[in-house]
Amino acid sequence: MTYVDKGSKICRPTEVKNIEIGDIIVVYPVSLNINGNIITFPPLSLISEKCGNEIQSISWIEGIRISEDIFKNVNFSEGNEYVEGELNILEPSILTAFTLKQLLGKKVSARAKKTTGVPLLSLDKIPIISLENGKVNVGIYFMDYRDIYIKLFSYSIFYYILSRSSEEVS
Repeated sequence: MTYVDKGSKICRPTEVKNIEIGDIIVVYPVSLNINGNIITFPPLSLISEKCGNEIQSISWIEGIRISEDIFKNVNFSEGNEYVEGELNILEPSILTAFTLKQLLGKKVSARAKKTTGVPLLSLDKIPIISLENGKVNVGIYFMDYRDIYIKLFSYSIFYYILSRSSEEVS
């Protein structure tokens, strides 16, 4: 669990423009006091000073704080072939994958490249996000606003693979 102080700010995945070191990606739904109202934010929401919804009380949330090591351990590759199909979740224990699928819609069209390692997501039977030796390999590229959803998801994977007692990436 990550501690979030009063005055921190949060945005839904659809409101995120950029992810920076120190930001926190939410991995389970969280209900927070925003302007006197209890509002539930979905997985892949971002806690960042760049967001607009100010949190009115201290909270504990399930999330991963972004570090330079996390940035370094995600390899993004632009796909070289145009693929269309349904996004398949190959590791159902990663809750944020279901949020990503909801954000992208039933049918996905993107540039894709087969990734190596243990596949976590596939598009039209092509593994597009995988885990290999503690690194996340990403082989999907939209060239539009949806790329931020892929980044949120890719960084969130470290919540599931890191030890609960440590947020360090080796």
